[in-house]
Amino acid sequence: MMIFVWLLIGLALYYFIKNSGISVNNEKVRFTPEEILKERYAKGEIDEATFERMLQNLNR
Repeated sequence: MMIFVWLLIGLALYYFIKNSGISVNNEKVRFTPEEILKERYAKGEIDEATFERMLQNLNR
């Protein structure tokens, strides 16, 4: 009976880790250059003129 309880706990943990978005197998999320540029602009790392210039360079 106790083994059954531990098996259920193990399966529940596996299910939650698998579906939580935590990377178990070290997969990296890849972003496009435009997405990275938009994020940097949104964070305030670059100003509008730099954003526009870099966006134009990416779209050449």
